[in-house]
Amino acid sequence: MPLYGPSTATATVAANTNSVAITGMDLTAIVQQGMTISFGARDRAIGDAWVINTVAPNGTNGGTLTLAGSVPSGFTNVPFLIDTRAFLGTDSSYAAAVSLKLLMSLSNLLGPATNLFAGARQLVLDKVASTALGRVVFATAGRQWGDIVHAPYGYTPTGGQATTTEAMSLRAFPNGTTPVDAVLIDLSTGTADVSVAGVTLTSGAIVDLASAPCGRVTIAGSAQINSFGAGKNKVRDVVFRDNGAILVHNATSLILPNGLNLSLRAGDALRAASDAAGNWRVIAFWPSGLPVAFSSGVSAVTGSLGSGSCTGKYVRLNGRMVAVNLNVTIQSNGTGDGYLVVTLPFSVVSFAKFFGRENAVRGFIAQGFVGVGSNALIIAGHDNSYPGATGAQFEMFGICEVA
Repeated sequence: MPLYGPSTATATVAANTNSVAITGMDLTAIVQQGMTISFGARDRAIGDAWVINTVAPNGTNGGTLTLAGSVPSGFTNVPFLIDTRAFLGTDSSYAAAVSLKLLMSLSNLLGPATNLFAGARQLVLDKVASTALGRVVFATAGRQWGDIVHAPYGYTPTGGQATTTEAMSLRAFPNGTTPVDAVLIDLSTGTADVSVAGVTLTSGAIVDLASAPCGRVTIAGSAQINSFGAGKNKVRDVVFRDNGAILVHNATSLILPNGLNLSLRAGDALRAASDAAGNWRVIAFWPSGLPVAFSSGVSAVTGSLGSGSCTGKYVRLNGRMVAVNLNVTIQSNGTGDGYLVVTLPFSVVSFAKFFGRENAVRGFIAQGFVGVGSNALIIAGHDNSYPGATGAQFEMFGICEVA
C-alpha cells in the first residue's frame, strides 16, 4: 500500500500553519516522519505534497501531524492521501539503500575482519508482538549449546497468584533438547535467579574451592585442611560429609571465626568468600546440630570406687562451643572419696563449669569443672564435699569451649 488514502479519515489545517488535525484513522499503524501528505482527494495525489515532520497520535482515532512547512491555504475536514512509498519498500532507491545498509551491517557485525573495539556494535531484536520470542543461539557442532532468550515468563508462587513478567534468560541444553535457565533476569525488577551447581572435593592440605565452576561444594574425607586455594572473588557454600577434618586458621589466607581452628563433623556447613588476592574468609559457620552420644568410666580422686558408669550426649552450638548433658551412676562406692572424675570425649581450651543434681540418694545440688587443656570433669557437692554414694545418680549439664 504505497499510496494510502483512508476511506473515512479527514484532515483539517488552518491557512499559514503547519499543524494538521487528523480524524478517523490510526496514525500509529502507518504514518511516520518523512512521509508526505496531499490534501483534497483520496484516489489521486493533487496539488503539493507536504513533508510530515512529527506524528502525535491520539489513541487509535487520529491525532496531529506537524508539517515541515506552512500550508498557505486552509483545508477543513477534507480527504487526503499519504505517500508511504519510501518507507514500505516500493521505492527503488529506498530498497537499494536498505539492501546496502543491511549488507554493510552484516559485514561489520559478522565479517571475519570485524573489530568489535573499533566502534559500537548493536544487534537489536525488536519484537513487535508481545508474545514474540527474541533469541540468540550459540551452537558448535558436536558440543553443548545454549542461547539467550527474551520472552514472557510465567510462574505461580506457592499460595500466590499466577504472575507473568518479562524475562531475559541465559539457557543451557544439557541433554541437547530441554532448556535449563542458568540465569533468569526479571526485567521488571532488575533482579536475577541463578542456578548453582554442586561438586564433591576431597579433603587435604589444599582444597581448591575454585577448581570447579560450582557454588556448592561437598568436602569428603577427614584430612586436615590448611588452604582453600587461590581462587579470586569467589563465594562457596561448603558442606562436610565426614567426621574428623580440621580446618586450620591462617590470619591471611584462611581466616576463621575468632581466629581459631574448626574441628569438623559430618553435616557441618560454612560459607566462604575470597578477595581479589585469593585470600579466603569463612563468613558464616553452621554446625550440624546433631547430638553425639558417648559413654565413659567414673573414678574417685582418692580411694577406690567400686563401680560407676557415665552416659551422655553433646552437641556443638557453634564452631567451638559444645553443650554437654550426662548421667552418672554409682553402682558401688567402695572406698571412693574426695571427688568423682568423669572422662569427657574432648579436651577444653578454657575453664568449663558444670551444674546438676543427685536424685537418688541424698537429693542435693552438685557442681563440676574442667580445667584448661583437660578432659577430666571433676564433680563435687555444692559445698565441695564428696558426692559419691552407692546407688547415687547424677544429672549434669555444662558448656565447654573445645579445640
